[in-house]
Amino acid sequence: MTEQPSSSDDAATAAVSASPMEASGLVLPSSQVPGPCRGALLAWQRQALAFFRNPVAHMMELRRRYGDTVRLVQGGNRPLLFRPSVPGGATFFAFGSESARAILTQTDVFETRRPPGPKSRAYDRLTTNMFFINGERHKQQRRLFMPAFHRDSLKAYYGDMVHFTHRMLEAWQPGQRIDLDHEMHRVTLNISSRALYGIDATARENSLAQQMSEMIFTLFSPASMVPINLPGTPYRRLVRQMERIVGQLEREIAEKESAGASGDDVLSMMIRARQQDPSSLSDDEMIGQAFTMFFAGHDTASKALTWTLFLLSQHPEVMAALSTELQRELSGQPPTYQQIYGLPVLDRVIKESLRVLTPAVFFAREATRDTTLGGYEIPAGSEVIYSPYMIHIDEAYFDRPKTFDPDRWLSIKPGKYEYLPFGVGSRTCIGSSFGGMQLRLMVAMIVQRWRLEGVADSRIDVKTNVVIGPKDGLPMIVRPLDGRFEESRKPLRGFIREMVDLGP
Repeated sequence: MTEQPSSSDDAATAAVSASPMEASGLVLPSSQVPGPCRGALLAWQRQALAFFRNPVAHMMELRRRYGDTVRLVQGGNRPLLFRPSVPGGATFFAFGSESARAILTQTDVFETRRPPGPKSRAYDRLTTNMFFINGERHKQQRRLFMPAFHRDSLKAYYGDMVHFTHRMLEAWQPGQRIDLDHEMHRVTLNISSRALYGIDATARENSLAQQMSEMIFTLFSPASMVPINLPGTPYRRLVRQMERIVGQLEREIAEKESAGASGDDVLSMMIRARQQDPSSLSDDEMIGQAFTMFFAGHDTASKALTWTLFLLSQHPEVMAALSTELQRELSGQPPTYQQIYGLPVLDRVIKESLRVLTPAVFFAREATRDTTLGGYEIPAGSEVIYSPYMIHIDEAYFDRPKTFDPDRWLSIKPGKYEYLPFGVGSRTCIGSSFGGMQLRLMVAMIVQRWRLEGVADSRIDVKTNVVIGPKDGLPMIVRPLDGRFEESRKPLRGFIREMVDLGP
């Protein structure tokens, strides 16, 4: 899943974001930022591989050993996640909320950049979007798209969410074993295809949204970063995927234009906006923004649903309280649009799930000029990685941070840089309202229809591309809604136990 930081917020940034060293006036050179592998053979390659293998585990270890501000490698490295515009920088991690505030409020100092990718026209077009635009053009593009996520537009998407969720629930059978991650991927793909593009993903072989999902996985695979453009290589596959996606997006846009673009989907709204003002969207921006809407409506929502339902299955007392509220207030029916945010137990469950297993675990920015962060000098051209997840599991902000405890929200009110599952400020996820509604609606419908039971001794590891999800799926057994919530909890193995306190 939007407001500019206020002038008072900006004015307070220096005081609030300052580390103890900065507050005392002591700022150390970047060469003194702690980090691993000073002078070790293949230091950068080893650290890069460890990061891409499991970013969460690597960030946990870096913070445990070196603190809140860490250098990926002592002695220099090239950035991990983008092509710098200024040579000579390195990769730094900034783990605290104070650093997050500095990064997210100083948008002229810390800018977003494109990830590494093929040197191709298709890549350039797909990455000409709000994720990678800065400055005034970014503000203009956000203003253009905000109406698509206003209240009236969300009401139009509500029916699609109910329809596809109901169809999924009717297809499940008692005793059936499902891959929860796959089921949530498929249903949210159908919803986003209809709401964002005005197409039915179930009616097309190798749908546009499915191609996008596969391309994103390939793009953020370490193997795709080896630019060997030969048949059978991940790099060649990525080039071809991007070319196919651009071609299909061009066809979808042309078909909608010829049909009048009268729908309430986001793609139709984009076409109408450009017809009214051709300067509002270039041809490349039209392709890039159509592509990035996929993130806003699908991938994050899919993983958030998966993790929320998983956490509920492992915490029967929370599941029982939520089920009682939903049965009392909804009597088996989907919540109406007006009811979605009026269910307090559901609201706390969603907030806590987005804290404990934040789908988007890290972001990167480039320092456009020499600056300071966490008490250290940061050279221009440096890549700075910050992590909402690492903030959410920080004991400085949350008691027992790896414990799933929705009732903590009865008594806490974290600052906006201490709880940021959708980001904050001018780069808040533009689809946060869409995703928040979808998450609450679908959890309410699923919990009222079936009890999802874990599979004993399953190994749940994680993979991270843009968002974090189960590495090899998440098996569940579909049970009747019998109130036997204690039976849903099963002993599990895998890295998920490092992320969440699941007890013995």
